[in-house]
Amino acid sequence: MQRRVVANGCSERKPPKPEKPYPDFPLTAHASGKWCKKVRGKLHYFGSWSDPIGALNEWLAKEHLIRSGAPERDNTQADIRYLLNLFLDSKEQAVEHGDLTQKAYKDYQKACDLIRDHFGLDRLLSTLDAPDFQRFRASFPNTWNAVSINSHIARLNAVFNFAFEVGAIDRPIRRGPNFKRVSKKRQRLEKAKKPTKLYDAREIHRMIGAASFQMRAMILLGINCGFGNADCGRLQIPMIDFKRNWLEGLREKTAVERASWLWPETVEALQFAIDNKFSNAPTSLEDNVFITKRRQSWYKESGSADPLSTEFRKLNHSLGLHQRGRGFYSLRHTFETIAGNCKDQIAVNFVMGHSDSSMAEVYRHGIAPKRIVDVCTYVRNWFMRGKYWTVKMKLPTEVLIAKIN
Repeated sequence: MQRRVVANGCSERKPPKPEKPYPDFPLTAHASGKWCKKVRGKLHYFGSWSDPIGALNEWLAKEHLIRSGAPERDNTQADIRYLLNLFLDSKEQAVEHGDLTQKAYKDYQKACDLIRDHFGLDRLLSTLDAPDFQRFRASFPNTWNAVSINSHIARLNAVFNFAFEVGAIDRPIRRGPNFKRVSKKRQRLEKAKKPTKLYDAREIHRMIGAASFQMRAMILLGINCGFGNADCGRLQIPMIDFKRNWLEGLREKTAVERASWLWPETVEALQFAIDNKFSNAPTSLEDNVFITKRRQSWYKESGSADPLSTEFRKLNHSLGLHQRGRGFYSLRHTFETIAGNCKDQIAVNFVMGHSDSSMAEVYRHGIAPKRIVDVCTYVRNWFMRGKYWTVKMKLPTEVLIAKIN
């Protein structure tokens, strides 16, 4: 029988090891007073002799991690450095699998930089609490508007929620009542103070008249199909059916099906852009409708400033149309606003490639081409009044539908 030395120099008999609660109990009593399990040549300890069921539950919770050989980590010692590295590794994997864009990854990197700059890398996650986040929220620059604040808080919350999801901490991090998105009321007040992002039809005609042949086609895609910068930069020739004046495919941002009837003006501009496309394009851009004179894409997947935004800004400056907050993407805003007056929002959403989380979307399989034509024709009538302001031009929808079908 083992003996242990006590304070007065005498010896005391150590209590005998308990028997297993039942024959198949996976743990063994250890002399330390804990239950243990030997895995890969190493002993792992759980609970105490007096609580075999608690020890068993602890073993079952950690069994997969222990058997895989992954290093165990004390949750009380996880710090900001550990969290940020783990989070960015996860997002890099999402980019590799195609679940996250490079631009979104860069936005998450900026969120991690904010956390690092404010808390430091050695701050333990277990020490973070509501007062820390109140000070963090107060440190946001006054130049950030409501939209910017909401975007930053959404990404910051994603990082701190990730800490609990991956077991870096044993409880969610309390961020308090002040670390939250800006209210809808404040967003509306800020929006009301800003100038409109829309273009009127006459301004669009001026831009088309002064634009280069590629920019002309992209502007028409913006107001005809609700295309944004990425949509134009990624557009490929096989997506266009010139026989039917039809464009369809998945919108990459949302992976939602979309389709548009192409105006005669848009078809002509696209055909000219393809016929005069710069030669010797890289293999990856051979099918692209648009490439720059430097043989690059008009849209940068990395999220950096893309050539389309730069060129469009130059065009607006040259025409005296530049206005802060209004850029190429404003053509998409304009399309949505004008098309919304045609009283078929479902068809408008289909052209725009908007996702729909309603139950109706689950049961809806496609949409009649006539509704797409009607939406695009409605916007074209508005557009043409910018050139012939006193003449309201209408196209016979039935003839267009016959051509598509």
